[in-house]
Amino acid sequence: MIKLSKSRFLSGIQCPKKLYYNIHRSDLKPHILSQQQTLFAAGNEIGDLARKLFPGGEDASPSSYKDYFTSIKNTKKWIAEGVPTIYEATFSCSGGFSALDIFHLNQNERWAIEVKSSTSVKDYHILDASFQYWVMSQAGFRPDRIFIMHIDNNYIRDGDIDIAKLFKLEEITAMVISNQEWVISKKDEFIGVLNNPDEPNLGIGKQCNSPYTCEYVSHCWSHLPENSVFELYNAKGKDWLLYESGIMSMLDIPDDFILTDRQRIQVNGIKKNLSNIDISKINKFISTFQYPLHFFDFETISTSIPLLNGTAPFDQIPFQYSLHITDEYGNVICHHEFLPQADEFRDIKSIQEDPRVKMVKAMMKHFEIQGSIIAYNAPFEISRIKELSIVFPEYKDFLDSLINRFIDLLIPFRNAWYYLPEMGGSASIKSVLPAIAPEFSYKDLEIGHGGLASEIYLSMIKGTFSGNINATRQNLLDYCERDTEGMVVIYRHLNKIIHS
Repeated sequence: MIKLSKSRFLSGIQCPKKLYYNIHRSDLKPHILSQQQTLFAAGNEIGDLARKLFPGGEDASPSSYKDYFTSIKNTKKWIAEGVPTIYEATFSCSGGFSALDIFHLNQNERWAIEVKSSTSVKDYHILDASFQYWVMSQAGFRPDRIFIMHIDNNYIRDGDIDIAKLFKLEEITAMVISNQEWVISKKDEFIGVLNNPDEPNLGIGKQCNSPYTCEYVSHCWSHLPENSVFELYNAKGKDWLLYESGIMSMLDIPDDFILTDRQRIQVNGIKKNLSNIDISKINKFISTFQYPLHFFDFETISTSIPLLNGTAPFDQIPFQYSLHITDEYGNVICHHEFLPQADEFRDIKSIQEDPRVKMVKAMMKHFEIQGSIIAYNAPFEISRIKELSIVFPEYKDFLDSLINRFIDLLIPFRNAWYYLPEMGGSASIKSVLPAIAPEFSYKDLEIGHGGLASEIYLSMIKGTFSGNINATRQNLLDYCERDTEGMVVIYRHLNKIIHS
């Protein structure tokens, strides 16, 4: 009989078919993306740091994921010997087993502690802990209290990381105990799924993306046609309403189905190949621009453990930018860029050594004293500048002077003042550019999206990067430059339309 682990239990909670696939159809599981590997590594880093709050423990981690017998044996032995702290304490009972991040004796109370890299206790954390409580109880080691240890997003780094302030310990014992009958019911259901050779007969649903996107979405959703109802712009449940009524394609959405104006423009684009170009609104939008134009884009990194003084967990820290300055016709006057060496983010001894200060000083040289600043989804860049202004008040006047100059190039596409059917249900720059300028591409770049840029630069900061640093720095610069170049292309296109 296949046993039910904690991870399998959570898979079953999300979707019994996911649980079935994990055991019986592992061939359907996609390769782990580099971003997922980065998240796993970040989770391990948080776990290792949390252990320092309970130092000197024994480690029951298995030598391989198949060797839990030794972990279970050592856990029993160390508890019997009165070892105060055990990491990865592993418990087994009839039908289930689980590994606990930290098992700790506190004045003869058994504390069960699960460490999470989130900034709050989530519902599925409680379900996870409820199953662990049941396994520990059945194994004869019922905890007196059970906790979730998570990141405190109110923590601001000031010097070395203060581990006690970085983490927050929240007790969930009462909620976990109240879930025990439910756990037993679900446990029996999921063991049945695991030991049944037949695949559960379940369709797609909102569970596919809750509490996170399932690994098998590409398989389970493969029956959907191109331009499915799930590509409807800002659907807010209309996609599921249509799907559940038997409509999968936007081509089949009834004409009398209630849609927003923005959604109707998209559906008409799919059904009738109609574009929507409101020259009057585009002209009014561009008439607010002041010249020269500054097309600007940050790249950022975000870490659960604050990287720099004055930052909180998961803050977006800008590490590079690209700036194209053009005249009113979109002719490039000059291009500026900034990217510090990654090691400048380590061992910072003074404010002036902070690479963000160097970034601000570079911006002071590169920006003209007048002219609109154009960004795609400008609130992101504005937020980063506001944060820099708070952290470095000596540069507040300059940074604040930039904010009122920003204009969001996303606006005409988000509002469908300019819409082409090729844009589908997205107004992102990666959807707009191929539609209006098919010749413009990121395909020739080694780094083709912001997530990869952030991941690579963070690995350089942490010293885990393997490769040609100089070549990769150039790849990072090329990618960020392509983003602002793309904005210039979009502006030229819009400017040409209103003057043609």
